[in-house]
Amino acid sequence: MTTIKDVRDAVRPLIQRRNDLISTGRFVFIKPVQHVLRGVHIDSSLDPSVFIPQVSVRLLAPKAEIKSPGWGMRFRQANYGEYIRKYGWTMNKPDIIAQMLDIIEGALPALYAIASLDDYFAYLSAMSVPEVSSTTIELFEVLIPAMKGEFDIALSLLQKNRSVAEHVDRLSPEFYPALLAGDRVEIARILREWEAITVKTYKIEKIWERTPFPLELQDG
Repeated sequence: MTTIKDVRDAVRPLIQRRNDLISTGRFVFIKPVQHVLRGVHIDSSLDPSVFIPQVSVRLLAPKAEIKSPGWGMRFRQANYGEYIRKYGWTMNKPDIIAQMLDIIEGALPALYAIASLDDYFAYLSAMSVPEVSSTTIELFEVLIPAMKGEFDIALSLLQKNRSVAEHVDRLSPEFYPALLAGDRVEIARILREWEAITVKTYKIEKIWERTPFPLELQDG
């Protein structure tokens, strides 16, 4: 299987020509990072010389204590010529790696467009199973209104969906009581704590810009 060093070596030309990108582990991320983590994940395959690249998007909240590829489509081999269709993104073929980097770079404008919480939800909602699960969308139907200070919406949806309520309770037992009480200070604290955990998991402390949630910018 390809190694993290293989990934780092392969993407180096892209990182050198783009000062808005960073390579960390198997990821290439857009920097800086605020609430939305956007980039590409370059996985290994059964073939020890082949990369499997895919778009990678996720919110920093809720917390992630284990790295995952994020939400996004693979760059399908069948779309990129006969050699790639047959053999894949082979790391020992400089021209194939150069093409992979060009395709990654071509995906960046669409990733830049996912700039807000609403953009993120629209992105998720446009995906289909198995690229994203319905339970994931249902979770963010609750969390994003909460992040925006729309507690009535978040609370109504949470009370109607037991599985999401149980998931949220596992993430933070304090979340639902704070939502019920309309405690914006406590909700913001939980969200910031979740983000910090995810940032540590992905080792992106140097490119993270701590940014208030919309609920923190509201009067009252």
